[in-house]
Amino acid sequence: MKKKLNANAIVLDLRRLTEETLSAYEHISLNAVITLTNPRAQALLSQYNVKLNTVLCKNLPDDADIRASVTNGKTTLSAASKPEAKQVLVINGKVTVLPDAAETLRQYEALVVNGKATCPASLAALFTEAATVNGKLVIYPDEAVVLSGRSVKLDRAFLLRAQERLYWNERLFVAVDPKLDAAALAAKGCRFAAPKAVLAESLAETLAPLFTEDTELVILPDGTAVVDDDLDLTAAALRRYGTKLYVLGDVTVSADCIAALGKLEFFHASGTVTLPQEAEETFCAIPDLAYDKLRVLSGHLFSGLPKLTLTPDLLAQYPEGIACVDCAMVRLDPALLPDEIAKHCQFDGCALVQCTEVQQNAVAAVSRNVAQIHASQKDGPLNGLFDPDTASMQALQLTL
Repeated sequence: MKKKLNANAIVLDLRRLTEETLSAYEHISLNAVITLTNPRAQALLSQYNVKLNTVLCKNLPDDADIRASVTNGKTTLSAASKPEAKQVLVINGKVTVLPDAAETLRQYEALVVNGKATCPASLAALFTEAATVNGKLVIYPDEAVVLSGRSVKLDRAFLLRAQERLYWNERLFVAVDPKLDAAALAAKGCRFAAPKAVLAESLAETLAPLFTEDTELVILPDGTAVVDDDLDLTAAALRRYGTKLYVLGDVTVSADCIAALGKLEFFHASGTVTLPQEAEETFCAIPDLAYDKLRVLSGHLFSGLPKLTLTPDLLAQYPEGIACVDCAMVRLDPALLPDEIAKHCQFDGCALVQCTEVQQNAVAAVSRNVAQIHASQKDGPLNGLFDPDTASMQALQLTL
């Protein structure tokens, strides 16, 4: 009989937990992002040697049929996305709540967001009651015309439909079109609200007064190319956009454009810049350079996976190292030495990283935006278990 139980899950349901299960082990370690319990289960847990690590613990009735789901990346909650049954949901990424989402929110017994959340003011209380947000919560005014998208371009097409209204975007407005009649737009009586507005220098004097006082104004040199999405920066892209570039998203720098980076005069990115380690020196030498975050990768990329196990054999396949980005669950073989982890592994935006206590400091040193790092007490070979005396359970959703 196993002496220890080690259970790891994104959603862990303990409502049907029995004394027979708990009494079968001397030590029990439970790790989850969301844990579902009830008073009976909590009373049982207090009577035994149980260690529970969780981001959110939710009490629910025994007979509540709760479905669990995990999404990675962008998610929109609206009337159209209302689930048929009650749910718990983990979102690794950005979530946008639309004004018609009240009934949808009421279907979620528990909601964990590892990222940014955007919500209308009228639903803010309902959303925060259901959700735990490990990131930024943005509230927009109900009276505003909400313009979706990463950004809103103020150009000739926008001018044709402009009205005397307040327009809101969660991120920014962009006005760099040299053909835009800025004076005509101002005459329409438009007002704009956003955290940021990007304006060409020749348009700034006329358009700046149309924005709320708390809007950050960014004035770009005329002729700057603006990319309103994520960008894979290759040698071809640099030839297309020229020497002045402003990116309204994340940038991944290709190894084939390292030499061409040296020709850039102006480079600003609103998001994260990911680049090979060998490109870092050239990139940082750009004369006018700005970005939100810099992610320097020195190995093979594993991105958006629900589960990933790192073993010595896997690491040997990629001597340049491994980068785990936006993965739901990553498990480290105890045979991996802390020095190997520190030199050859990176973890960014992952929900759960499972390792040993010996490995924990090394994992923490190479982790960014990781919701939970769980360290077990045992070291040893990985043969489906951490050691012969430990029963191990691992799943996205697990019921005990």
